[in-house]
Amino acid sequence: MANKSVSILDVRSMSVTAVIGTAGVNNTFVFKGSQSQNYDGYEDGKFYDAEGLKRAVYAALQSAEGSAGEHAGTIYVGVPGEFTKIVDKKHLIAFPAPKRIAGGDIDALYKDGYGSLEESSFENIHASALYFITSDARKVSDPTGIVSSTLQANVCYILASVYFTDLLRQMLREYGFRKTVFVPASYAQAVYLLSEERRKAGAVLLDVGAISSTISVIYGDGILKESTFWAGEGHIAAELCAGLEISYEDATELLKKSNLFRSGMADVRLDEERGYAAEKVNEYIKAGLDKLCEPLSAFLDECPALVANRPLLMTGEGVTGIRGAAEHISRRISRETEIVAPEIPYYNKPSMSSRISLLDYALKRRKKDGFLYRLINGFGG
Repeated sequence: MANKSVSILDVRSMSVTAVIGTAGVNNTFVFKGSQSQNYDGYEDGKFYDAEGLKRAVYAALQSAEGSAGEHAGTIYVGVPGEFTKIVDKKHLIAFPAPKRIAGGDIDALYKDGYGSLEESSFENIHASALYFITSDARKVSDPTGIVSSTLQANVCYILASVYFTDLLRQMLREYGFRKTVFVPASYAQAVYLLSEERRKAGAVLLDVGAISSTISVIYGDGILKESTFWAGEGHIAAELCAGLEISYEDATELLKKSNLFRSGMADVRLDEERGYAAEKVNEYIKAGLDKLCEPLSAFLDECPALVANRPLLMTGEGVTGIRGAAEHISRRISRETEIVAPEIPYYNKPSMSSRISLLDYALKRRKKDGFLYRLINGFGG
């Protein structure tokens, strides 16, 4: 495989997307191969049909690799919030004498701090710091190069369900990958979609999927609090199915053509023969959105004061494509909302956020894992 390319697998609540890509110019990306496949989804930390997931994963990979003409030894897999757990822990290590902190020291702090957190049903897939504190009481986002006799941090560990990692690791080994790297999807999106300044101030990010949504409180280079709940575009479509007595496929198509700003009895048309009164369509869509707002409001009520006045940043394929949905949610939860998406040509859609963020993470992670980078940075990072 060409050295500059990476392979990723973006696992969403009802689809998987395989991408083989590399970095382009001006912070863009080159997609050499990309393919999405639907599958049945998951609930309560389990896939409905593991064999169906496997078929979808293999089909997506075969198509993407066929287009790219490449196969990697390593694949980066996005882990949805349904299968992750956030653990924040304060930890300190001391050095025999003051020293200039290197990446290896940060790694040592993360490793030492995780020791007491080990459990059989989860494995650690990520560690980063909300902030660091040096021996002179300086609070910094990156202590590299600072002389200190101690290193303290509020560490964010992100653990992945062993059920998920064992299943995907075995599946991808059988396909032909030598190594699988698991990436917390919510963290990858936070780092890619939100500026460092915004993360340092604290932010709330909502990723709305087809049947599952994850909301995260972002602070510094970590996640303070996170929750995943069973609500998304599929539940809004179900309201349309029941109310209008139409198929799920027709309901999802109707969502794409709906506009909550539209009033009166004008029709929302599926085709030349079928149309539905906009007022009625909007009524059912709002009922579906309200079901999303219930767990959302409960989560926000328990958020730290740090983000009390921060807007709700929304992304994902779930509701961000429904015109007027963000405004309706804003009114229901009494908080400003804002749609966030990749700021690159052709891919500047919320539905692309997850795969673009994962691709960006994979390219940067591979660079950090490279020998030269680790040599320069004290074998840390």
